[in-house]
Amino acid sequence: MVEKLTPSRVIFNIFNYGLMILLSYAFLAPVWHVIMSSISNPRSLLVSPGLLHRPVGAVTWDAYRIVLNNPSILIGFRNTIIYVIGMVVVAIPLLLIGGYVLSRNSGLRAPFTILVVFTMMFSGGLIPSFIINMQLGLVGNPLALIIPGSINGFFLIIMMNAFRGVPESLEESAKLDGAGHIIIILRIMLPLVKSTIAVLVLFIVLGQWNSWMPAAIYLPRSREWWPLQMFMREILVQHDTRMVSPEEAARMADLVQHIIRYAVIVVGTFPIIVAYPFAQKYFVKGVTLGSVKG
Repeated sequence: MVEKLTPSRVIFNIFNYGLMILLSYAFLAPVWHVIMSSISNPRSLLVSPGLLHRPVGAVTWDAYRIVLNNPSILIGFRNTIIYVIGMVVVAIPLLLIGGYVLSRNSGLRAPFTILVVFTMMFSGGLIPSFIINMQLGLVGNPLALIIPGSINGFFLIIMMNAFRGVPESLEESAKLDGAGHIIIILRIMLPLVKSTIAVLVLFIVLGQWNSWMPAAIYLPRSREWWPLQMFMREILVQHDTRMVSPEEAARMADLVQHIIRYAVIVVGTFPIIVAYPFAQKYFVKGVTLGSVKG
């Protein structure tokens, strides 16, 4: 049945589509500006004000060539991938176990849930966390970027509510067949909450990929274990040119430093931008399944 377009509906559609177009432009324009700036002529870019919708001057790929030939960037990519995989491997089983325990009807569920929510509102602070991690031998250890942040209270609440959304009759039937808690989690619960797990994996990957603060705190002198974001920070904030190989020094005199910074931003965010659309289909369903219930 075709919906009749009344004057009020037409006005609403015009306003709605116009607003969406403006918001889309506001979100995409900065990203496009960075991409266009990274391939623009450095001298032309310096005198070009405002947002760029196309490259200015002769298109050059020198910035990308220097960045991709930089061994430090490649080391950062390697380390970040290691941290992302390590965090997913450690965090997801812990979230599954914790969410399952909190979702069961027992006298301890309410106190444990309060404790989890309490950690979402209050934190011991940076100094106590550093002291604890130092006593555990994590300062200067790459595991400091995985173990301390492997459990997130918000993720745990999402996982708990996802398990609570599974019909109790399925669990009761499995218990009648002699299944224990591990079998129930793996055979019954896990297939039914896979959308929520996919969303949590996406959140963990995004958070770990963009993380640089823990590395700055616990690995300040261990450059061989720096994630990609630490090397990007070194370029973007400190304007450090030591990462450029000697044979590129002459070309650096002609290539403005901020052009390289644009290229680093594109290289650092490109994998996430490419991977996100493939996980987007799980996003709404997973968050809805794990939403907080009254």
